Amino acid sequence: MLHRVWMTALVVLATSGCPAPSQTISTPPPAHPTSSQAAASASCLPQRHVDLVEYLRQQPFAARDGGPFVSVSRGSPRWMAAYNAALSWQLGDCGSFALFADQMGYQAEEVIDTVTGSHHFVLSERASRYNGLFVLRAPSELPQARPLTLTVPHRGLDLPDDRALLLYRELGALGLLQNTAHPCNLATCSGCSTTGGGACGGCRRASDEASSVDHLMFALLSGMDAMNKAVRVELHGTPSDTTPPGCPSWIHLSSGSTRKSDSPPSPPAHRLSLAPVNEALPAARLWRALERTLQPRCVCFRPYETDCSGPDVDSVFARLINHPASAAAFDACSTAVTAESGRFLRIDTAKLPLEPLIAGLSEAVPLPIQSTISTSRQ
Repeated sequence: MLHRVWMTALVVLATSGCPAPSQTISTPPPAHPTSSQAAASASCLPQRHVDLVEYLRQQPFAARDGGPFVSVSRGSPRWMAAYNAALSWQLGDCGSFALFADQMGYQAEEVIDTVTGSHHFVLSERASRYNGLFVLRAPSELPQARPLTLTVPHRGLDLPDDRALLLYRELGALGLLQNTAHPCNLATCSGCSTTGGGACGGCRRASDEASSVDHLMFALLSGMDAMNKAVRVELHGTPSDTTPPGCPSWIHLSSGSTRKSDSPPSPPAHRLSLAPVNEALPAARLWRALERTLQPRCVCFRPYETDCSGPDVDSVFARLINHPASAAAFDACSTAVTAESGRFLRIDTAKLPLEPLIAGLSEAVPLPIQSTISTSRQ
């Protein structure tokens, strides 16, 4: 099985945002574990029975002056170990998953959540590189999980709380990838071309995981997306003083595209759509659900609304998910993407309670039919 994982990695690596020679790449279809693989996954990793959210809250985090964050070069053996860990997880190969986790410098364990009874593969760092905390639904539960992952690159900067941990559990999602170092932890520039200087001042930092490809979060998501084209949600917070007057809370949605509007801004009461919106897309469904819950002027959807001038949305994760499948070679570090895959959604929110966000995402990305996944709130 280990040989098969490495061969799969060589085939699909070009879809991960890494430069590659021009060639036609055929990505394997999503793989579901067999019953024997699912049974093996239950006993492969050391098990821990705890409240999942409380356990994850206790994991180390490097503040702006802590750590430091240690970059892991794209394509290096440690980076490739993370990429292959994602492939092994999706193939239901627990033994290879554990081996690659060790090569990443991570501890892998199976956490059984005492609140929901659900099973999770948790990757936590042993080597203090502060490359992230990664939580994946156990392979035996993948067919029942909501086809959505949460990526949180700016905890400690624009997202001060632990709402991502709660969202992951309440939604019954596939995975959670969350930073464990402040995005401004390093003074070194990332070298990628993502726009803007960000909140750190000057260039985008190498420790800002939304602006660099040299870290294990990007490697893991690259491996996940090579085999499973699920919805990818990038979650951010915003300063509360950005909330429009009269709005109890505010949310900014984006498809992650860098496409700009040539239309002049319009008053919020007369917000215009730039083009017909595909109402079947998850972002559009979330948009409509939140407009029903909040006032429409308190919800903004970029790039489809002319006055939607929210935060910079360009990130290496958006580029990875949105780049056209027909591209023979693609580099998420250097190439901006104006296309939209329909699978990437960035959420920036200020003071929005969790309940409407859970309800909106549940409507936007339904659970699989006949799912029996256990969540604490339905």
